Amino acid sequence: MLFNSYYEGVGEQYPRAQRGLITRPSLAKVKAYQQNIDQRVQQLLAQSSVTEDGTSAELNRLVELGLPHEQQHQELLLTDIKHLLSMNLLKPPYLVSNAIVDGYEISAATIAEHWQQFDAEVIEIEHAGPGLFFDNETPRHRQFFEPFSMASRLVRNSDYLAFIEDGGYQNPLLWLFAEWDWVTRQKLKQPFDASWCEFTLHGLHPLILHEAVTHLSYF
Repeated sequence: MLFNSYYEGVGEQYPRAQRGLITRPSLAKVKAYQQNIDQRVQQLLAQSSVTEDGTSAELNRLVELGLPHEQQHQELLLTDIKHLLSMNLLKPPYLVSNAIVDGYEISAATIAEHWQQFDAEVIEIEHAGPGLFFDNETPRHRQFFEPFSMASRLVRNSDYLAFIEDGGYQNPLLWLFAEWDWVTRQKLKQPFDASWCEFTLHGLHPLILHEAVTHLSYF
């Protein structure tokens, strides 16, 4: 129950909103547990061999799926840590480094934007062929797409800042009904604050204008 995230077939699940109330092991115990698991997996891989019943092939499939699944959990851990620290009035950083600011002396700021045009057509989407895929990437099927355009680069902080300063949060023509109702009820004029900063794992720092905009809700 404690470790069942959402699998109905496994049984009862611990309430998701109350997970923060569960006592954690110490950091030393967590690291010892991780080291133990790593050693056991490495021993299993070293001892495995191709057998008539296909045991090795099945093990390879499990490892191929397990590695990106573990990476997803690591991303979620960092996401939860960042969210927790962002709720702290002191806005403490998870990583103390100036790299996030000083390391952007690259060509990203000068990448030219152009729009790619796509015609209306019926195409096949979802996984096909060999290689890793997740269960939500099947079945492969046909989908009709209306003609559309897509930018050659991600939306940047500077793009969204221009949208805000141009009155985007005061123009109902740019919002669907449910979104505009959400904006007006909460009296929103921008997503964060007027100092134009963003909170990352490196803490609160001035907005990097040519970096991709993140942490916007669906609305």
